[in-house]
Amino acid sequence: MRFNNVNKDVVSVKNTDTLLMLSNYPTVSSARIGSIIGGVFGRNVYVDVFGLRCQSIRFLPVYRSFAFFYCKKSQKKYSKHKKRANGGIERKGTVFFFHIPPNVLRKKYFVLLSLIKGLYIHFKSNNIMYKFISEINMKKKRERKNDSKRPKAIRVILRILLGTLFMLSVIILIAGLAFAIYVDKKVEKHIDETLFTMVGSDSARIYAYETSESGEREAVEMTDAAIYGGYRCVYAEYDTIPKDLIDAFISIEDKRFYSHKGVDWFRTATAGVNYFLKFNGSYGGSTITQQLIKNVTDKADYSFQRKIQEIFWAIDLETKMDKKEILGLYLNIINLSQGCYGVRTAANYYYSKELSELTLSECATIAAITNNPSYYDPIRNPENNKTRRDLILSQMLEQEYITADEYNEAIDDEISLNVNADMAKDSVNSWYVDMVINDVINDLMVQKGYSRTMAGLIVYTGGLKIYTAMDTDVQRILDEYYSDPNNFYSGISGETPQSSMIIIDPITGDVLGVAGAIGEKNANRIQNFATQTVRPAGSVIKPLSVYAPALEDGVITWASVYDDVPVNFGKYNLDKSKGEIVEPVAWPQNSNKIYRGLTNINYAIEHSVNTVAVKVLEDIGIDRGFDFLYNKLHMKSLIETKTLSNGSVLTDKDYAALALGQFNYGVTLKETTAAYSIFANNGVYNKARSYYKVTDVNGSVILEDRYSGEAVIKEETASLMTLMLQNVVKNGSATDITLDQKIDCAGKTGTTQKNYDKWFIGYTPYFIGGVWCGYEYPKTLSNVNSNVCIKAWDDVMTLLHEKYIKSGETKGFSIDPDVSEYEYCKDSGMLATEACIKDARGSRIEKGYFAKGTEPSEYCTCHRSVAYDKINGGVALDDCPSENTEYVGMIVVERKFPMQIYVTDAQYVFRDIGREIAPETSEALPFFNNLYGENEYSGISNVKAQYNRLCRTHFNYFSWKKKEENSSA
Repeated sequence: MRFNNVNKDVVSVKNTDTLLMLSNYPTVSSARIGSIIGGVFGRNVYVDVFGLRCQSIRFLPVYRSFAFFYCKKSQKKYSKHKKRANGGIERKGTVFFFHIPPNVLRKKYFVLLSLIKGLYIHFKSNNIMYKFISEINMKKKRERKNDSKRPKAIRVILRILLGTLFMLSVIILIAGLAFAIYVDKKVEKHIDETLFTMVGSDSARIYAYETSESGEREAVEMTDAAIYGGYRCVYAEYDTIPKDLIDAFISIEDKRFYSHKGVDWFRTATAGVNYFLKFNGSYGGSTITQQLIKNVTDKADYSFQRKIQEIFWAIDLETKMDKKEILGLYLNIINLSQGCYGVRTAANYYYSKELSELTLSECATIAAITNNPSYYDPIRNPENNKTRRDLILSQMLEQEYITADEYNEAIDDEISLNVNADMAKDSVNSWYVDMVINDVINDLMVQKGYSRTMAGLIVYTGGLKIYTAMDTDVQRILDEYYSDPNNFYSGISGETPQSSMIIIDPITGDVLGVAGAIGEKNANRIQNFATQTVRPAGSVIKPLSVYAPALEDGVITWASVYDDVPVNFGKYNLDKSKGEIVEPVAWPQNSNKIYRGLTNINYAIEHSVNTVAVKVLEDIGIDRGFDFLYNKLHMKSLIETKTLSNGSVLTDKDYAALALGQFNYGVTLKETTAAYSIFANNGVYNKARSYYKVTDVNGSVILEDRYSGEAVIKEETASLMTLMLQNVVKNGSATDITLDQKIDCAGKTGTTQKNYDKWFIGYTPYFIGGVWCGYEYPKTLSNVNSNVCIKAWDDVMTLLHEKYIKSGETKGFSIDPDVSEYEYCKDSGMLATEACIKDARGSRIEKGYFAKGTEPSEYCTCHRSVAYDKINGGVALDDCPSENTEYVGMIVVERKFPMQIYVTDAQYVFRDIGREIAPETSEALPFFNNLYGENEYSGISNVKAQYNRLCRTHFNYFSWKKKEENSSA
């Protein structure tokens, strides 16, 4: 055979002995694919094996990751830089080369590679390969001698076929062995048959506990809290399902249903070939048994392992349930669109008929829906449904389920629906019942492994008894208050914002009542803004993400002081020589865009100071703040990390998210309110629970949500946080609350960027109440300066506490005995000195609470006693007369900003200046302003004349300069 494009180093081509060799890719030093030389499977390939150049004339793909080469070796002489002592080497011949691409060398394929390597060593050591080679060569010589005219192409084809058979056998052996190991290690072979026994004909019953006259708590069925909506499902016994309907499903979904043992191997093989070779976009190979398993278990998993799993489960299920049981359950739980599950429900809804009244055409119409319920919905897409119905009828005819006459009659029948108007209208559940349904469905999925559909069907048809944590009085008050829109801010242009509220027992975590939105509830399982909506939390998150862990770790105390000034100014550039001027932007900003200066933790919590929250978070670390929320308080709505389709990454491990509540998506009111239980419950966290237990029709407990208190912070930390949150109500951002005049109240407000959301979460010794207000789709709450959540909280909580207030005996917050009250300096958090008492603003002493061992023990180093001209005003330097001078306390703090900003205490700052710097004479600036260079600023107070200005009346510039010269000399 002639070869083209042979490498210039190859000087001759000669046939010699045949070599049969197995190898993996690392053995091959280099490989490159040449041009295709014709035929569906043929390609030119150059492969360098053990330093020898060979040109392949056939490349046969056996499987995605394996290849088989038929190679013609050529002579190669080494170039000068590779020349060996013997002047070169000549080895030529035919090579069958087993090639494994490098991507296969990773992960699970290492088992295959080990087997291949072992096989090669075995063959080589026993001379099996060489004996086989000799036989080939002897036969080749005889053939050349006896029939020299035989075409070379035939010999090539024979070699390829022989090699192919050998390699295929090796591949099949190895693949089979690997698959057996995979199945043994990764696949569950048995399925829990109890998963298939929960569906029935009875809706769940709701119970709430009430206290009897004897003081005992008794479970009372809530007759006005029956479960409606979401799932329409009317159970049908198998014997009531007409034969035509059964035949219609079998003919189109699983025509070998009665003969297979759970798996239709022909359809599975066809689907498998399509899966690997991608002949069609999709090809279903699932039997009715497998479809039932998908519907009952997790439908969202489409992995290869899941498909193998379903095969073994289907085989196992058919040993535990007979065909009637499998088919009967399947026909009762399949999704038939419009919220209908099961064939009886579909017959009632679409035709207002019982199953026995359905015609053949109507049976086929219902069976047509299940393949794609939305696409084949007979109401929304009647033409699509008709096409599918006609296909089913033709399959029934072909499989001899119906006669030609029956087929002709049914095919001519127009699809004529008679929708059941009564079924189309649902009775409406309460907000609490909706919440319980969602919680039970989620727990059935997580704890029992049901699909969402199956879990819903169990709730609506399984005859469950759900024992809730509802307090009927609390729920009644919430329902009455939230059903009246007049209780809420009306917004602009008549558009009413939404609001939600949840009440939780601080000791047990029981959800006592919930209101998911404003106004009368008019549908089932609609958006619940208390339990389902995630929104940024604003400052309401700060006690949880920043201050509680910082107190717990000993990073801060009540009196720890941080400077309320910007943390940074962005990426600014004020030097034109370095490029375009970029103005600095102060971050973070406080709500009034004015900074306060030296601020202690108690005040920062009271007035929601953003800068202090960021700086404390810097001290404890972002990881600590996020971990506390996510793992300690179980706020799983937060995003640890999430990669979007465009490659960008979202995370709530960020200063803006954790310190300011500016989350990417947000948190729910339910989980945030539950998190505040650590303050009301002496440091113990309780997950919010809506039910205690769920029993099946036989009374067996299938779900139980037990009390699971978890100590998250120390009792003294919880006490300190409660005392500071009480000050929010007494002196801070929640002073509009009136209930605190009658009973202890603590809480925290929150407002998000652009005034999109308002929050308030507050608690008493009896209840924790959380309120959210905002529009369904985020936009500014216009003309709302106060926190509208405070009014709803105050109104509802006042009603809830009436019975305790009227009794005359109300509980107060319990404070840990290791927490005591001490005096300290507001500006340093340390013990006060004379300068603190004589501060220009008045005494800076106040009282606060400290855990044992954290109380102030050192004296203030922040205040300095400074001479001040009390007559003319200004800092007295050298020439002020003594009768004009008094000593006042001023604070010593160094600040430098790239722009001038307002800081409330800036005018009370004192800094030493040397004689080499002349004092600033403008009354609008501090006397030490000349310490700063170009584009550097000290910060000033928002007043015309700064308190720390220079006393210009007595200042003499020449006298100052002379003293400077004398000091220099």
